[in-house]
Amino acid sequence: MPELLNRSVEQDSSDWSRPARSCTFRSQWEMTLTVTERCLGPIRDIARSQLRCWGMVQAETVVLLGITELLANVLRHAAAKEVRLLVQAGVDGVCVTVTDFDPRLPTVGVPDQLAEAGRGLPLLQALAGGFGIEPSPSGKSVWFRVNCAGERTGPPTDGSTAQMSTGPAVRPTLSAGGSR
Repeated sequence: MPELLNRSVEQDSSDWSRPARSCTFRSQWEMTLTVTERCLGPIRDIARSQLRCWGMVQAETVVLLGITELLANVLRHAAAKEVRLLVQAGVDGVCVTVTDFDPRLPTVGVPDQLAEAGRGLPLLQALAGGFGIEPSPSGKSVWFRVNCAGERTGPPTDGSTAQMSTGPAVRPTLSAGGSR
C-alpha cells in the first residue's frame, strides 16, 4: 500500500505547467493539482488508500463520492482548474476541503426533474455530517465532513489529529432550480 500513497497523478499532456504535488503528514493528506478528467480515478485510489491507513474505512464511500463531486465541479465550472485537496482525519471523522481560485460560489438547489445535472451537491450535503462553502479573496473552499466516531482502527495513534473546519462558512440550503 505505501507504493500507492507515493503514486503521482497523471496530468493531461495539454497542461504540464504545474505537476501534481502530494504530501501526507500524520492524519492529514494534501494534494495540489490541475484537475483533469484523467486524474479523478487515481485521486480516488490514493484517497481510498489513505483512509484505509487511517482506519477510516466506513467513511470511504461518502468521502470518495464527495471528492469526485467537488473535483468534477471544478472541472466543469471553474475558470482555473488548479486546486488544493485537503483530507483530514480526526477523532470524530474525516473532513475534506477543496480550494480553487474561482470566486464564483456554487449554489445547492433542487434540480428540475428532467435536468441532467445539479444533483451532486444536494446529494453530498444529504450524506455528509457537515457541508459548507467558505469564500476567500482568491477563490473559495468547499468542504464536507463525514462522521465516523469510534471507528478509527489504524494510525496515527500518537494523539495527533487534524482540526476539523469549524470557521465561518456559507451554509447552503436547498432551493428550487439551483445551479452554479
